[in-house]
Amino acid sequence: MSIEAFILVGGRSNRLGRDKAFERIGGMTMAERALKTVNDSAIASKIYFVTGNEVQFAIEAARLDAPFVFDVIEGRGPLGGLYTGLTHADADWVFLLACDLPFVTPDLITNLSRYTHGEYESFGAIVPEQPDGRLQPLCAFYDVKKVKPIVDEIIHRPRSSPPMHEVVAQLHPLIVKPDEYNPITAPPITYFANINTEEDLEQAREIERKL
Repeated sequence: MSIEAFILVGGRSNRLGRDKAFERIGGMTMAERALKTVNDSAIASKIYFVTGNEVQFAIEAARLDAPFVFDVIEGRGPLGGLYTGLTHADADWVFLLACDLPFVTPDLITNLSRYTHGEYESFGAIVPEQPDGRLQPLCAFYDVKKVKPIVDEIIHRPRSSPPMHEVVAQLHPLIVKPDEYNPITAPPITYFANINTEEDLEQAREIERKL
């Protein structure tokens, strides 16, 4: 099965007060870190950044020598990022990764990718469950043909978009439990440490120093 990856870098970062994608952890920006992680997983034939507009990310994208695409529908958050990836993809599956999950590893992505073929082909999405029981739809795989019509209908509804976990519930997902994605290089709770605030950022830098 062919896979293309889309890295979300266009979040508003309201709580942090500046673009998270440009913050450094371990000597790399979070955008750069996400790109390296997906590259090292070797699961994708193409990797794109998804951003809100050209001004926001053009300089960083040029520095990283990576293609980027703009949100097809601006201001729709992660659902808009998923819709943009599904719209641009030429592959069977898209892998969606938020750049503010800096501890996702190549091993984790590779392990999740195993569920995109064989006996699992009937599922519309492959979504890991975090150790706290919540789903993580921003480090997940989506079957383009199965998922695009559903997401297209949801995002064009006249009311505001539902949370991503409600969207995922409509996609016939395979939920991958923590013991199934086989943590190797980091404890599972660290995989999905999310950067939203200054405190989160400092904690992430401290975690990185200890790895």
